[in-house]
Amino acid sequence: MTLAQQLRNEGRQEGRDEGRQEGRQEGEREGSVATGRQAVLEALEIRFGPVPEGLRESIAEIDDPARLRVLLRTAIVSASMEAFAAAL
Repeated sequence: MTLAQQLRNEGRQEGRDEGRQEGRQEGEREGSVATGRQAVLEALEIRFGPVPEGLRESIAEIDDPARLRVLLRTAIVSASMEAFAAAL
């Protein structure tokens, strides 16, 4: 194997490794977002009953795990579904 071929192969391997790492991180983020959305919805359902479709859609649009954690706490302490919606 020539030096050029060896360098090319190393570069390809590094690219694959970086791609795998980025894919793992993206998958973890997507999982965290999905779990966060579900947790918020469950907290609302437990506290107040069925969650209106419009509110479900608003929660489904949120893709920031930190924001979803704040909303989970808000769902737990809100006095009503309306109060939660106002905080959303």
